[in-house]
Amino acid sequence: MWASAFLALRLVRRRSTPLLRSSALAALTAVALGVAALVVVLALMTGYRDALRAGIMTAAGDAVLLPAPGDHPALVAARVRREAIVAGAGEVAYLPGLLQRDGWPPEVVTVKASQSGKIVPLPASGGAGPLQVAVGKGVARRLGLQVGDAALLQVAVEGAALRSLTLTVAQVFETGFAELDESWVLAPFGPLADRLGRLPGGAVEVWLREQGQAEALRSRLEEICGMGCLMTTWEESEANRALFAALTWQKLSLAVVLSLVVAVGAFEVAAALVVLVTEKRRTLAVLLAIGAPPALVRRTFLLAGGALGSAGVVAGLALGGAIVAILTVLGIPSFPPEIASIYMVERIPLHLRATDLAAVLLLGVVEVAAAAYLPARRAARRDPVEVLRWV
Repeated sequence: MWASAFLALRLVRRRSTPLLRSSALAALTAVALGVAALVVVLALMTGYRDALRAGIMTAAGDAVLLPAPGDHPALVAARVRREAIVAGAGEVAYLPGLLQRDGWPPEVVTVKASQSGKIVPLPASGGAGPLQVAVGKGVARRLGLQVGDAALLQVAVEGAALRSLTLTVAQVFETGFAELDESWVLAPFGPLADRLGRLPGGAVEVWLREQGQAEALRSRLEEICGMGCLMTTWEESEANRALFAALTWQKLSLAVVLSLVVAVGAFEVAAALVVLVTEKRRTLAVLLAIGAPPALVRRTFLLAGGALGSAGVVAGLALGGAIVAILTVLGIPSFPPEIASIYMVERIPLHLRATDLAAVLLLGVVEVAAAAYLPARRAARRDPVEVLRWV
């Protein structure tokens, strides 16, 4: 093995011609660009998935408990909050509404009434004055609302007539999740229930200290909630399952497509190896004539091609990481509100994972080795008598 490595180094360094150098540079560049593109795309897809997951969990919490009939949600929330695994819990209800302001067209909004205050601290709205609420920045922009402004909110309560409430904007929030920022109004559960007489739902929203552990703690949470309690998590939503399954397949499809780009660069390495075999035919002839085994020759050229390709893979990983860092600092990609409503996030962060980098490194090295194997094998199978004519 050491002999093969030494011979490979001598073959590459000894009197390399401009053609060989340009061929090697083209192969190195092709592999590096392909690997860099794959790294950036994987970081983009991973970041998009993480941003969607964070936004959904911001909107809905880790889990929602539906107490059994006759078990009051407020008592269930109090029991759940006493557990060490729970960061917060409270009653929650979602209402469709229409937000109006004089001189502005009305906006259809979703009113979330909760006790958690996990998106923004919910103001206390006691007494008979205007209801203090927090509105998303998109809603505030379209209605020209600022902190302290008054507006009229009409909400639909099941089994009751349409109710109108006067409210005051206590805060304008921004989460980065388009659905929340563009269409949500947050209200404290108790004051809103006092003004409406009652709120539908009877659900308890739960936030865990360790995100993503709802399934692992399901039995414990259902035991705390009581007999007949139902629990649902954000992962169990049919829409969320379909969305994240589609993102997984999209990431896999893009990885497969871009791996073909890396393969094109790998075959540039094979082309450079063919040039190396052609230009070093005299050295190859001497090796075969003095009895060098074919395995030594094959390993020598395979190591030469593998070293060139692996250098391209490492350079591509470094280049991809640098591009990801630059895009992160610049806050790219980010979208205007119209586009953000389609992608559901205002900015896609780029997240590099060690598993993705390891997969790219392994894939690149395997493709480079596979592309270099054929010319190395053909060089090793040369007949010494034929090769002697080259000298």
